[in-house]
Amino acid sequence: MPRRILQRLKHRILATASIAVGVFVIVFGTVWFAYPFPSERLGHSAVSPRVMDRTGRVLLQIVGRDDHWRFPVPLGEMSPWLTQATIAAEDERFYSHCGVDPIAVSRAVWQNLESRKVVSGASTLTMQLCRMIDPQPRTLRAKLVESVRAVQAEVSLSKAGILEHYLNLAPYGGNVRGVEAAARRYFNRSCRDLSLGQAALLAGLPQAPSRYRPDRFPAAAKERQRYVLNRMVEAGMISTEQRELAESQQINVTPDSANVARGFASHAAWLALRQRPAGGITSIDAVLQESIEYEVARHSQLLPSGSDVAVVVIDISTAEIRALVGSSDPLDPVDGQNNGVIARRSPGSTLKPFLFAAAFESHRLNAESTVPDRPIARGGWKPDNFDRSFRGTMTVADALRESRNIPAIRVAEAMGVSRCLGVLEACGVRVPTDAAAQSGLAVAVGGVETTLLDLTNAYATLGRDGVFRPPGLFSDRSHPERQALSPSTCHVLNEILSTRERTPRGFENVLADRRPWFMWKTGTSSGRRDAWSVGHNGQFAVGVWAGRFSGAGHSGFVGREAAEPLLATLFSLPEIRVDEQPQSAPSIPVYRPLQFESRASRGPVITSPSSNAEFLTLPEGVANVPVEVQGVVGTTWFLNQRALARTEDRVLKLARGHYELRCVTPDGLSNAVRFTVR
Repeated sequence: MPRRILQRLKHRILATASIAVGVFVIVFGTVWFAYPFPSERLGHSAVSPRVMDRTGRVLLQIVGRDDHWRFPVPLGEMSPWLTQATIAAEDERFYSHCGVDPIAVSRAVWQNLESRKVVSGASTLTMQLCRMIDPQPRTLRAKLVESVRAVQAEVSLSKAGILEHYLNLAPYGGNVRGVEAAARRYFNRSCRDLSLGQAALLAGLPQAPSRYRPDRFPAAAKERQRYVLNRMVEAGMISTEQRELAESQQINVTPDSANVARGFASHAAWLALRQRPAGGITSIDAVLQESIEYEVARHSQLLPSGSDVAVVVIDISTAEIRALVGSSDPLDPVDGQNNGVIARRSPGSTLKPFLFAAAFESHRLNAESTVPDRPIARGGWKPDNFDRSFRGTMTVADALRESRNIPAIRVAEAMGVSRCLGVLEACGVRVPTDAAAQSGLAVAVGGVETTLLDLTNAYATLGRDGVFRPPGLFSDRSHPERQALSPSTCHVLNEILSTRERTPRGFENVLADRRPWFMWKTGTSSGRRDAWSVGHNGQFAVGVWAGRFSGAGHSGFVGREAAEPLLATLFSLPEIRVDEQPQSAPSIPVYRPLQFESRASRGPVITSPSSNAEFLTLPEGVANVPVEVQGVVGTTWFLNQRALARTEDRVLKLARGHYELRCVTPDGLSNAVRFTVR
């Protein structure tokens, strides 16, 4: 062939090659800039919230916002068998290509041409990752974009990063995404604990998750596992002996246990998820939780039919919740989902220690001071003691130990309801902003609602020398604190209410030196709807509530009978028990003793309308009822228990009916009259 022809052929080949390279560069570059790698989507997959106890045991896990199970884990926490099996099954040259495998592409093109249909896609793990984070229709253009993005991913991510993201995003059947969710779903274990056979089975699922699901198609899953194991042998990752051993192992798929908190610690888990939607490791002690659930179930059998019990245990030093039982039977379809620990109920006499604390803090009373226990009447209200008797004059210590209502009411009256409520709030008992006006002196006998969690933490404050810390279920939360009470006040209250001074119900036959040490107070709400017993032993604060979520009362719902025996049992548990008694508390000095009798004379006096008055309606159907009060300013008015605007002098326009008009001072003193409009 003449030299001139050879030269022309050479130039044409070079020109064609240059054009082809130029076109490739232009197309590749255009796609590169037009379709950048969506790295921002790598961390935006909806993670399934998971709640665990303090040791990492799963208490509750639920699907993410996209209704998928997904628990991302670092590559270092995955079984090495899993990463090797995935590479062998999906991309044997993963560590040598740049995102696109030319050998696989050539093989796929030849196979597709030979079969005259698409039988192979030549997708690498990197290309599959790009497709998972940005799904596109399976077209030639989408394949080109996917290939370019795979190269981009190789530039921006390491091989380990690509593999980690792939294993956390890959589908493994149904709504299971990622190897950790798959390992827990099919084998009830973490992916770091997978055996060779289990890892090979999971590695084979992403190619056709619905076809190879081991819980539905075990034979197909076993065949796919065999294929993956053979690929691992060919790649030199395992020996034939290892393959044969893995193949001989039976595939045991565990039942679906996704939502594991069906009973155990379920109320604690759901409360934790409400406080922190992403979940995390909580402060729940599974051993203690199990012991308390057992005791609650046993004690519930002794209560009236339809009763429920709630218990919370708080670590005093950290204010962390160690155990929480929201109801006797979380699986009860009627009341099981109610969480009695956070339900607002009337606490009965459990608030009394904090009313006396207000007087201790002001050096107006101490344990040896005397208070009158004689009948009183306040604005038509004639309170009584629980046993309907009166003791005359008694010491503060005896009045508190015996839970006498009248002395507590007199102390609240003398100190002022607002100040007593301030002590309660400082210790963490949240009350309504208008509690002083709404409840008045009834605060002394539980006339304001609170939760078992708040109340138990208030007793933890007593065990913490008066330092308040908010309770919580997560150890990594912030711990703001404040000095709510003086240590001397706490020490005196602890001694007055301790087992050194009295015997808890159920321990009458136990020798004094064999009883655990703790302090406690019981409470019974009006109508015997709620029975309470709350206390602490210096290390743990424990609260017990018994009653019915419907609010129906029962003669058996008395704090000393329905709640105290369980509290004493819980303080006897080895995980909680404390035997060492603290030293006796020194007496609190009294600088200006409280004067009880003179306080009532400063109460309000309703001068109009007079008691039992009658008014006639005008032609328009209403009567004008003038309202006047003497003695105080700033009163709050209630008509038939509904609040009116704050006023000292007004005229009410009322239709026919019977009415009760009550005024309450800022200190909780009140007066009431009844009248009729005809």
